[in-house]
Amino acid sequence: MSLLSFQKALTDLIASPQLCLQLRNNPAAVLSRYDLTSREQRRLQTVVYQQGMSVSCTLYRVNRITPIYTMLPYTCFLLGEQLMPVIEEFWAIDNRSDLQFKREINIFGEFLLQKLLSGEIVNPYLREIVVMELAMNELKFLPRELLMETGDDETSIHPLVRLVPFDHPPEPLLTALAGMKLPEREKDTGEYWLMLDHREEELSFRALPHKNGAAAVAGL
Repeated sequence: MSLLSFQKALTDLIASPQLCLQLRNNPAAVLSRYDLTSREQRRLQTVVYQQGMSVSCTLYRVNRITPIYTMLPYTCFLLGEQLMPVIEEFWAIDNRSDLQFKREINIFGEFLLQKLLSGEIVNPYLREIVVMELAMNELKFLPRELLMETGDDETSIHPLVRLVPFDHPPEPLLTALAGMKLPEREKDTGEYWLMLDHREEELSFRALPHKNGAAAVAGL
């Protein structure tokens, strides 16, 4: 049991520079969370002062932020200066990461959507872009060739197609973001739909008729 607790404590320290600082400043408060021998407690108190621990913390954070930057690029752009504070908060309260891209972007996306729902983050475009990028990545991780062989079900949307609801016209919004520019503020919002289609090797996008998304994809 002690060895498992030591490994858990070491993993927690690598994942959190803040916890390393807490251990330096108040070792009793941190070490009391784990079932450790006196020798293991001394080892951890020594480890947090070693240069290698700083490197390990940096590598861990790089591995966690890489999928967010690479697979949620428009989300990151819209967050702007809020990005790093939000990521730091996410890391502080959510340690479910297994450093796999798919899981990391999903749990970060869920975190952002909750903050948007609660009003902690206010951004007129962020929700629809988060949902879109999560849907894009979901499609990319699906076994495309296998799903193409299953054939179409005329009563439902093809499993390689996703419909993403937008509050703003998708085309001008995505055009602006593709140029790494903030879109002009839309005065009017409405019900718009963007269709993501991965039935071809290249993922494609199509804006559907205003207020008629479900009808427009009937039979796809």
